[in-house]
Amino acid sequence: MDFYERFARESRCPFLRMDTNERNTPARSLYRRLGHRKAAVLPCTFNVIPGVRLVCLEKYLGTE
Repeated sequence: MDFYERFARESRCPFLRMDTNERNTPARSLYRRLGHRKAAVLPCTFNVIPGVRLVCLEKYLGTE
């Protein structure tokens, strides 16, 4: 995650965004501890698997 945050900051991106399956609670806990917040939950078909709910996460990095 350090690499992605550093890359985003160097690219002047004010937000780092990602998603994970709603069922992936260990990943969601990790991202929350790293400062990400839940932005939305989107139902979708993912890799031909219907009924997946993606949790969209974001972390504000600010501007420099």
